[in-house]
Amino acid sequence: MIKEEAKQQLEAFFRKLGTEAPLFNRQKFVQARIGESIVGFEFDESDGVLSCQALIYRFRREPRDEILDALFAREETVNNGGGRVVFDSQDFSLYLQRDFAEKIEDEKFYEQINRLASASLQWSGEILEQAAVQVSAR
Repeated sequence: MIKEEAKQQLEAFFRKLGTEAPLFNRQKFVQARIGESIVGFEFDESDGVLSCQALIYRFRREPRDEILDALFAREETVNNGGGRVVFDSQDFSLYLQRDFAEKIEDEKFYEQINRLASASLQWSGEILEQAAVQVSAR
């Protein structure tokens, strides 16, 4: 995917949300709200990948390894909305991330991002809580 295709993909997405966003003008990251979910988009020109990250949880401090291990262990067994679990150690945030190497049909992109956002809410509610209970029971 080239930068212009990424911009077109996101412009169509934001239009569907009923808003406009300054897409990659000065920053590499744009953000949107889908209901209760926060999603961010970043385009990496070096590899031509548009990444979408749906926030699961932002920790106040670095979480214990046992919590992260318990969460990563659930990645294959529960709804992940087509993404993968990613932990950002710089801002202590846990995301579901999906990468797009090619521009896809606008409606399909919108649906896939909504699935990712919906799954992030499930993770932030029940799955995160289950992992915390599991770790504290040890």
